[in-house]
Formats: sequence, C-alpha cells, structure tokens
Amino acid sequence: MSKATGSGEFALIREFFASGFPRNQYTRLGVGDDASIVMPPAGCDLLQSIDTQVADVHFPATAPAHLIAQRALRCAASDLAAMGAEPQGFHLALTLPNAEHKWLADFASGLRDAAHVLDLDLLGGDTTSGPCLVITIQVQGWAPAGAALTRASAQAGDDVWVSDTIGRAALALPQVLENPAQFSGLARHYYFPQVQTPLGIKLRDLASSCMDISDGLLQDAGHIARASGVTLELDAAAIPTIAERTDSRWLQCITGGDDYQLLFTIPAERRKEAEALRDEFSGIARIGKVITHNGEDVLVQENDHILTLPEHAGFQHF
Repeated sequence: MSKATGSGEFALIREFFASGFPRNQYTRLGVGDDASIVMPPAGCDLLQSIDTQVADVHFPATAPAHLIAQRALRCAASDLAAMGAEPQGFHLALTLPNAEHKWLADFASGLRDAAHVLDLDLLGGDTTSGPCLVITIQVQGWAPAGAALTRASAQAGDDVWVSDTIGRAALALPQVLENPAQFSGLARHYYFPQVQTPLGIKLRDLASSCMDISDGLLQDAGHIARASGVTLELDAAAIPTIAERTDSRWLQCITGGDDYQLLFTIPAERRKEAEALRDEFSGIARIGKVITHNGEDVLVQENDHILTLPEHAGFQHF
C-alpha cells in the first residue's frame, strides 16, 4: 500500500485531520497549532476524560480502520455522557506501526462520521511511530457548575437503573474475533456503542450517581458502591439482558463489558419522574436498590436468595 502523501507528521495531519470535523462555537483555535484554545461558557465546569485503546487488546488489529475509529471515539465520549456533559471537543494521539494511506483515509472517515454524530470538534493531537497501533483520545465538555454527575453520591434507599439492554457487545465478541470486518447484528453494538448523551444530560437534575458500563455491569456497580460507601443490591430477574436468565450466556452479559449503557441511582421518592423518562428513553429499567453497606459492594438476588458469582467479574486492565 502507498504511504501517506507528503512527508512527515504535519503532512499526515493536513491530509487526514485538518478538515471535515464539526466546529464547536466555543473553539477559538483547533487543529494546526501548538495547543488548542477553547473559551468555556460562563457558569460551567469543564469535564475532561482520556481513553486509550491498544490493538489486539481493546479491538482486533485487523478490523477495518473506520470501525476502529468509530469505536474509539464513541467509547471515549461515553465518559462525558456518564457525567451529564454537553460534548465540546477531543484530542487524538495516534501511535502507528506504519502510515498507510488507505488505512489512514479509512480511519479519518470513520472518525469524522463519529465526531458529527457525537458533536465533538477535533481540537488537535499528536502522531508518532511505534511497534503497534495505539489510539488515545481525550474528550471534553461542559456541565453547569456543580451539576455534573459522579459515582460518589448514591444513598441507601435509592433505586438502581440501567439505560438499556446489557450484554449485546459481550456476546458479539466471538463473532468480532472470528470476522473483524463483519459489523452487522450484535457486532454493530461492539463497534458502534450508542453514547447516552441525551439521557446523561436529563439525569443531571435527577440521578444521585451515574457511570457508564464499560468493564461489565457487576464490576462497574462495584465502582459506584465503593465510591459512595454503600451496597448495590441487584435483582437478577429485573436486569435487561440480551440472553435470558436460563441461558448459559447470562453471566457473560452482566460481566462482559463494552455495553456503554449508563448505570445510575435515583432517590426512590423520585421514581415516577424516572419512569416518565421511558417516554423518551424506552429501554431504561429499574434493576435494584441501594442499601447500607453490609460488607459487600454488590449483591445479586434471585427469589430471595443471593447468587454466588465470580469474585473478579469484569474486564481486568492489568
């Protein structure tokens, strides 16, 4: 394959990343200088997150470049949704084993498409050569001062909710690994996670805590429990999973990760307000309750019995 036209990093940036991305009204200076300049709206907090994906760890290295780009930006943007942020922009750092023109053109096309869906302005970044493909994306956005959602404010008596069905991406993984170029059916949920930005924004005035489900429902529920100093008691029958409770793949659904749905808590006295969200977000489901910490972070209950589940349930980064 031909190499990227021109020579060096700056030619690569000019050809593939200097145009075609959405422009945000608060961006004063974006791609092409030593740093970006952004003017935050008055009365807002700046929210930032960074996400790194490594070939053959977080995605198949042989997957089409446009699918890799879609997944990478959507996964990063999900952290903004989890905190109720209005998306603003992102920085991209690419480590490339080589600079193949066709691959870069395909990657840039997928990245632009995702950026327009997510309303994220490409602000700048960095490219370098390395032994394997590594994609690092820093995303940022705004929320009214003091309104951002966190993991640390769940209270005993709150209800526990999820934004939609769990387990689609986890069950897609065998298909993705067998044929990385196939992205229909369940595989579409792996490459095109639906970032829950509109719901996250609605939850700013309703939820007591929130996070996105990236490493598996059980593991991420544990993050809220530990941050808030409570126990999350989940009802196995209430969790909306792509595999039925009697299916041997049910455990994989609640531990496999890559859902990028939201897991959130809402005070029980505001349950009617939460249920009213179904008019716009039909998939949300109440799956349990928050109780005073009892020595466990997460319990899964079925017919008044506590299920015994794997101790380390979820994606392990190390």
